[in-house]
Amino acid sequence: MKLSQLLASIGHSCGEEVDITALTCDSRTVTPGALFVAIPGSHADGVQYIDQAVAQGAAAVVSPMPQPCPVPLFVVEEPRSALAHLAAAFYGHPAKGLSLIGITGTKGKTTTAHMVRDILLAAGHPTGMIGTMGAYVGKDKWADCPNTTPEPLLLHRLLRDIGQQGCTHVVMEVSSQAMKHHRLAGLTFAAGVFLNLSPDHIGPGEHADYAEYTACKAAFFAQCALGVGNGEDMAWPQMAAQLPPEAPVTTFGFSPTCDVQGVTVAPIEAPNALGSRFMVAGCDTPYTIPLPGRHHVQDALAAVAVCRQLGLPEEAIRQGLVRAAVPGRAQVFPNDRGIRVVVDYAHNAASFRAILSCLHCYPHGQIIVVFGAGGNRPPMRRLDMAQVAAELADYAIVTTDNPRWEPVEDICRQITQALGRQIPWEVIYDRREAIRHALDLAQPGDMVALLGKGHEGYIETCGRREPFSEWAVLEEYFHSQV
Repeated sequence: MKLSQLLASIGHSCGEEVDITALTCDSRTVTPGALFVAIPGSHADGVQYIDQAVAQGAAAVVSPMPQPCPVPLFVVEEPRSALAHLAAAFYGHPAKGLSLIGITGTKGKTTTAHMVRDILLAAGHPTGMIGTMGAYVGKDKWADCPNTTPEPLLLHRLLRDIGQQGCTHVVMEVSSQAMKHHRLAGLTFAAGVFLNLSPDHIGPGEHADYAEYTACKAAFFAQCALGVGNGEDMAWPQMAAQLPPEAPVTTFGFSPTCDVQGVTVAPIEAPNALGSRFMVAGCDTPYTIPLPGRHHVQDALAAVAVCRQLGLPEEAIRQGLVRAAVPGRAQVFPNDRGIRVVVDYAHNAASFRAILSCLHCYPHGQIIVVFGAGGNRPPMRRLDMAQVAAELADYAIVTTDNPRWEPVEDICRQITQALGRQIPWEVIYDRREAIRHALDLAQPGDMVALLGKGHEGYIETCGRREPFSEWAVLEEYFHSQV
């Protein structure tokens, strides 16, 4: 691609025509003919690596500041935003041929994205999905994603690939970090969905405070052609205020003031599943989802609201919802011991309360919870999770989650100090052994809730991701009991 074509996307021009063979912001991946974008990072400043990039063959450089350079260098005010526009141009503006549906909120993004994706598929629309669990074409995994919302170079490559597979729609989880770092700059979304907001992702390396977190969420809606929001969440007016003036707005929730109002939620169960049946005001036929609890019904209401706004048939909405099982979200492991084993990604106080509260709606004996907490995250998060566990569980086994660069012993000690003497607990650092011990303790009728890992297939320690699957641990355990 010609350098002039790329520069036009960021309002620059060049006097000579240069062929650009690659686009990167990582000096280690620079190849001859590449355009290098110097990004200020939390650990290193890309400007410091311009000389290295040029030495490796960079044909041009985009930088936030001028400096002597033997190849053309172009100064931009916000290099992260520039990278997003450059990536779109480099991959042929793939989003222009797709209808993008973005979903944001503190919790529920992955579940709602699966629901909307499955409804679109049921309506006959070839659909991709990008989020926490990776990138999908239909229901087939296409690629892993290191972030909930990928960095621009990966994002636009994925959008190109998904479009080339024949998809017309893409459902995308939108994180606050993505907005803070301008990963979605230049994109227009056919619809934006707001689920909820609660204090999270605040601390070093994330957001400075709750105000910044909220503002980053709200900024997304300036890029949306229509808005769907939780009418019961106090943050929704701030989100809606960012929508374009002409954008249609729909609310969902359980309040009579919501446009899509959920009523008469009831738990349903099968031998190896927990689900919910609910009504929507104005409809005579109930909806069913294979997920338990009011919080999952609220996600379903969001899916109903946005899919109605997109003009999808009611029958497709119902079909999509009834199929919308989500790996690692209130997922029940089948066994013949009469123990209800639930695997869930809950990793903050709000999601702990949501999943543990809904388990109380089903017949149960003791509720045994196995959990840890992520390292290098605000300590208050782990303390709040412990308080919810003490309130809603009968027994706790504290173990490893993703300690990252923190000693797991310190994390577990903070959790157990918060648990105090409110419920019995023990610490088993080896998560595999912690799970097996919980299952050994459980009696028929008990529930064992494995919280924090969900779909994840690894444990991250000191920069390494070691393979680990709770589902595999369960399969091994119950197979050995036969």
